[in-house]
Amino acid sequence: MDHNEITLNEILRHTMHDYLNNMHLLQMNLDMGKTEEAKALIKKYSQKCNQFFDINNIGLYKTNEWLQTFSIKYNQLTLDVQTSLLNRKASMYDEALKDYLSRFVQAIYPHFRGYQEQFLKLHIISDEFLEILIDIRGDWSNNKWRDELIGDLFQLEILEATNNSITVKLIASGRLE
Repeated sequence: MDHNEITLNEILRHTMHDYLNNMHLLQMNLDMGKTEEAKALIKKYSQKCNQFFDINNIGLYKTNEWLQTFSIKYNQLTLDVQTSLLNRKASMYDEALKDYLSRFVQAIYPHFRGYQEQFLKLHIISDEFLEILIDIRGDWSNNKWRDELIGDLFQLEILEATNNSITVKLIASGRLE
């Protein structure tokens, strides 16, 4: 599948598939009398919805769209998004952030080795500055991704870089005002 083009039908089909799976999982837990597990799932699904609205509310619409369609485009990579959003004025970084994340994943994705689980964890922080912690775990064959994260709106701080672990921090070049 082309990593850039997804039809609305594909998005809706994927969303409905996930929704149906989630409902079956809830029903299964309720049928087995596991009400605490069902409540935990409801809380997890609610938090994911709230996170979607929170990311939109700080102005990262295109980034949010990229995150929401991530599993359709990159099905070999499990995405975990966390947020600590205090400042809502991040819209000027939206396009650049989406592009950075896309180029980063596209630089690594074709080089995954084996049938191992690969994990991408993003923590989006908007306080005085917009910061994005990127942590990826897996197995790939090169580090070409470094060339993909060059730009004016973000500074890149490499915290760890090996052939199976990368942790970086993107820091917006200006304050969120």
